[in-house]
Amino acid sequence: MRRKVRLPAEAAPELERGSAVVLAIGVVGGLVTVLVLALGLVAVLVAGQQARTAADLASLAAAGQLVQGVDDSAACARAARVTDQHGVELRRCTVTRQGPSPLPEVTLDVERAVGGTRWAVAVTARAGASVAPSG
Repeated sequence: MRRKVRLPAEAAPELERGSAVVLAIGVVGGLVTVLVLALGLVAVLVAGQQARTAADLASLAAAGQLVQGVDDSAACARAARVTDQHGVELRRCTVTRQGPSPLPEVTLDVERAVGGTRWAVAVTARAGASVAPSG
């Protein structure tokens, strides 16, 4: 058999004391979680934009060197210098010559680490002549 314990009416406010503190801690914890996730998303977006910019500039620099008559390795070295100046790692540099066109196409794969995380953003950029298939 269970017994119900009845408290006096004036004791009820005493039992609820401190509940606002628990609620405030929960709200602050939720806001901090949302803020940390938002900062992580912004870091990824910024690193992606920086990687795209560096890849575009490096591929244009390499294509410009090739148009001036420099060999493929020197053009890729120029692209590597540009990516280094922008804090991006050059993963691959490929020069493609298609058909009789004297203008080659440069394809670069670059990677940039997302600051404060173990993530990295990978980007591919192309510059130069692109010969469309006829037909």
